[in-house]
This record gives sequence, structure tokens and C-alpha cells, in this order.
Amino acid sequence: MSEEDETEEQTSLRHRLEMIQNLIDAPDEFIDKIYDNYGKSMVYSAGGALGAAAGIAVGGPVGGVVGGVVGKKTAGKFTNNDGPLYSERAPSAVGAYPHAYRVGNLIFVSGIGPRQAGTDEIPGGPIRDEDGNSLDYDIRAQTRAVIENIKAILEDIGTSLDKVVDCHSFLIDMDRDFAGYNEVYKEYFGEILCSRTTVAVRALPTPIAVELKVIAKI
Repeated sequence: MSEEDETEEQTSLRHRLEMIQNLIDAPDEFIDKIYDNYGKSMVYSAGGALGAAAGIAVGGPVGGVVGGVVGKKTAGKFTNNDGPLYSERAPSAVGAYPHAYRVGNLIFVSGIGPRQAGTDEIPGGPIRDEDGNSLDYDIRAQTRAVIENIKAILEDIGTSLDKVVDCHSFLIDMDRDFAGYNEVYKEYFGEILCSRTTVAVRALPTPIAVELKVIAKI
């Protein structure tokens, strides 16, 4: 490679890197527009798309690294504000609280049950009927629905279940339900191995048998 060709290549790379820096430093209005186009559930996908574009611009192995950095920084602009957070895929709250609250790089997820978003259906069945009569229910189905709800909340916020560092579980009947709850819990958290506390409670606000709240990193 001649000295002239080498200089042209260096100049081209400098221009590409300047473009990447401009992308990272893009004004909030630009990021907000992308947010509006992609929606909350696609926050990380939007960041990943920009990261991929950045990686292609640089090219080669270095491009992959640059693309990853840009993707994370861009996605971070969507989620860098402390405060309440919501997910359209999670059940509605039964009180004055959000699905989660962000403080720095930690996400505090509110107590979440198995109710389904939009319908309030309880997988595995409710624990009692409208008259207060006890009903049979499937604790495994309820537990799975709880964890899937939490998974959806975390993904919509821009993190994931494997980022959970602490879990607090509530069961209305420890003797009846612990084994089934623990079995399903292990399917999801057996490799994550976050800290966990499981307690028995007399009742929960809706006719459910299990509720979980978690803390996750972002």
C-alpha cells in the first residue's frame, strides 16, 4: 500500500469516526423521534439498529466493537432518566404505583402477579370466586405467568430477566404451593441465581396465590 493510499484510508476512517461521534451526540429530539417510531418495546432494537449502521460505517472487526458501543449509548438515551416506568404488556396496577421505578442503573419492579394485560385473566385460575368461595388453582401456571409478566416489563424497559439481582416472593399458602412455585422458579432463575426471599402472606389484593417483586440492573 502506497503512502498516499494509506493517508486516504486514514482520512476515510477519521470521517467515519466523526460520523459515529455525531450519532452518539445526537440531540434529544432526534432520539425522541426514533423512540416514537419504534415504541417502548423496541428501545434496545432501535439502539441496536443504529449500532449496526455504525459498525457497517467503520467496517471490519473494529466496526463490530464501535457498533456495539453506539447501540448501547443510543439505547441508553431512551432509558437514562430516573423515575416511574410502565409496560403495555403487563397487568394494570391496582393502586397508585408504576410497574417499575428506575434509580441509576437499578430497576425496582413492583409486586407483579399472574393477571394478564388487558383481560385480567389469571392463568391457572383464581383462588376464589366472586362470593369468596375457595377454588382449586394451578400454582405452576400462576408462577409462570408472574415471571413472564416480569420478563415483559424488564424487556420493555431495556433490560432482561438475567439481569435480576434480587427477588422477593409472596405465597398465600406456603405448605400447598412452595414446591410447585419453586419448580417453575428454577426453570427461569436456576442459572441466574439471584438472591431470593420467599414469605407466606395471609392474602394478596387480587384472587391470586403468588406475587413476585424483583430488582434488576440495566
